[in-house]
Amino acid sequence: MEKKIAMSSSIRLQSATKSLVLIPIAVGINLIGGTLCSTLKLPLFLDMIGTIIIACLSGPWTAALCGFLTNLFLAVVANPVYIPYSLVSMLCGLVTGYLVKLGLFRNKFGVVVTWLVCTLTNTISASLITIFVYGGATGVNSTSIVTATLLATTKQLFLSVFSSAMLENLIDKAIVFVIAYLLIQKIPKKFLSQYSYSL
Repeated sequence: MEKKIAMSSSIRLQSATKSLVLIPIAVGINLIGGTLCSTLKLPLFLDMIGTIIIACLSGPWTAALCGFLTNLFLAVVANPVYIPYSLVSMLCGLVTGYLVKLGLFRNKFGVVVTWLVCTLTNTISASLITIFVYGGATGVNSTSIVTATLLATTKQLFLSVFSSAMLENLIDKAIVFVIAYLLIQKIPKKFLSQYSYSL
């Protein structure tokens, strides 16, 4: 019994160590995409590719930590406006990680479902932060222009922010999930087996 407990503890420790090694790599991937989009004022973020990959390999909580660290670094290297949105990245990491654990990343239909759920999670949480923290616009990218245009037409702040965020996230997360999915497909099965049993 003691040997089994010791072996189980050793396996968990090795798994945790492997996950920690992946975090800097995933955060680095996120920072490249996020900084590029912020610098070029693109109507995208592309700052969750690494988070999605690590959600598939190491699970929801490691992905949440990756998302949190990504936003902290983006706040330093790009714009402090990213700090409150660390909650959004964490939620998306958790949602994606748990859906992966359910086996939804094993086929393309499941990937699409995960993308849509992640997009909705991101849109709702980010919209609430944009409204209550920044008054409806952050000025980080051209999405604020879309929001202003919709607001002038509808006179509804939440609807305007939510609609522009949904449009942006459908495109942004589609690109993110396609890239993440393709990269995961390129990872050797022997390497994948060391991390996730859900792929």
